[in-house]
Amino acid sequence: MRKPNSGTDGHTEAVRSIARMLLDERLDELATTAQARLDREEPAYAAMAAEPGVKLAGMRRTLELALARLAGGPIPDDVARATADVGRQRAEQGFPLPALMHSFQLDLRNLWEAIVAEGRKRNLTDDPGFLDGLLLVWEATDTNSVEVVEAYHRTERDLASHRSEVRSRAFERLVLEGEQDAAIVADASAKLGIPSDAPLIVVVAEGVPTRNRDLTECRNALQRAGLPFHLGYLGDELLGVVNLGRRSREAVHALLEPLGAWRCGTADIDGLADAPRGVRLARAAIRSDAGPGLRPIRAHWIGAIMSSNEELTGLMAGEVLAPLMELREHDSLIETLHSYLELGSIAEVAQQTFRHRNTVRNRLQTIENATGLDLSIPADAALLTMATKWLRSTAGQSFCRRHAATP
Repeated sequence: MRKPNSGTDGHTEAVRSIARMLLDERLDELATTAQARLDREEPAYAAMAAEPGVKLAGMRRTLELALARLAGGPIPDDVARATADVGRQRAEQGFPLPALMHSFQLDLRNLWEAIVAEGRKRNLTDDPGFLDGLLLVWEATDTNSVEVVEAYHRTERDLASHRSEVRSRAFERLVLEGEQDAAIVADASAKLGIPSDAPLIVVVAEGVPTRNRDLTECRNALQRAGLPFHLGYLGDELLGVVNLGRRSREAVHALLEPLGAWRCGTADIDGLADAPRGVRLARAAIRSDAGPGLRPIRAHWIGAIMSSNEELTGLMAGEVLAPLMELREHDSLIETLHSYLELGSIAEVAQQTFRHRNTVRNRLQTIENATGLDLSIPADAALLTMATKWLRSTAGQSFCRRHAATP
C-alpha cells in the first residue's frame, strides 16, 4: 500500500483515508462494538428503557457524524443533526448528563483504537507524524460532544420554560377562578406540586423585575429549604404561594425577606382553594404602607383596613388629623403620637426618641387639645391609631404633602 506524502498534510490525509474506509466498510461493525461497550461500561445506558435497535441506530448516527467529520467530506443531511437529536432526546428523557458525556468519551476511545489498528496495518504507527494526525479524532469527537451538550442544555431550558408557563397558567386560573371551581384547584395542585390542603403563605409584590438578584436569592433560599413553591407574574405583579411544610410562618418569612426591597404583602391560607382570598389580603397588606417592605397582613390589619376604602377612611382620617396638621410642629407631634400608640408608654417613647418624658407628655397634651380626642379613652385612641396608620398609605402620604405645601 502506498504511504502518504511526508509532512502534516500527508499525515492528515492518512487519518482521513482511514476514516473514509471505516465509514464506507466498517460503520455497522464499529457501531455494534461501541454500543456493546457502552452498555457494559455505563450503567445508565444499560438500564435505559429503549429497544436495542433504537440505541444501536443512535450510536451509528453519532459515529457516522464523527467519521464524516474526520473524512473531511460533506456531511449527509440525515446525519448532520445526530448530536443535536441525541442531546434533545436525552434531556427530554431526564437522562443524566454525566452518563451522556461518558458515552462520547467512549466514542473517542472506540474511534481512536480503530484508526490506530488500521494505521498499524498500513505501517503508519511508527511515524510520529501519524500520531500527530490522530488529533483529528479528538477534534471530531470533541465537536460532537460540544454539540450534544449544547442541545441538551438548550432543551433543558426549553422544558423548564414550558413547565414554568404551565405552572403560571395553572396558578393564574387558580387566582381568578379557583374559588368557584374545585377542578381548577385540583389541576393547580397537580401542576404546582403542592397538596391542595397544605398550609400556605400567599405572596404578592409590586414592581419586581423578572431578572433580579434579590428574586433569585429568594427562589434559591426556598429551594434550599426544600419548600414547594411557585413565584410567577400576573401582569405587573409577582404572585406566588409557598408551602409551609413543618416550618413556622416566621421562618418562611425570613426566606422571603429579599422581596422586602419592594412593596410586598403576604397572607396565610389553609389550602389552595383559599388562594384568591389570600391574594386579596396580601394586596391589602401592600396598600397599608406607601414604602417598600415585606408586610404580613397579620401585622398590618389596621393599615390594610384603612387603605381598603379610600373615600370613607380618608374622610375619617382627614377630619381627625386636620386640626393637628395646622400646627407648626405637626411632623414631630405625629411622630410622637405614632410612637406612643405603638408602645403605650410615655417612658418608652422618651427612651426610644431620646426626649425627656415631660416633652413627650406635653406633646401628647397638645395633640389632645388640637384634636379634641382623649388618648385615655379607647374609642378616641382607636380613631387616632387608625388615622396615623392611614398616613403611611399612598393616600395618607399625598395628604401630608398637600398640607406641607400649604403656607
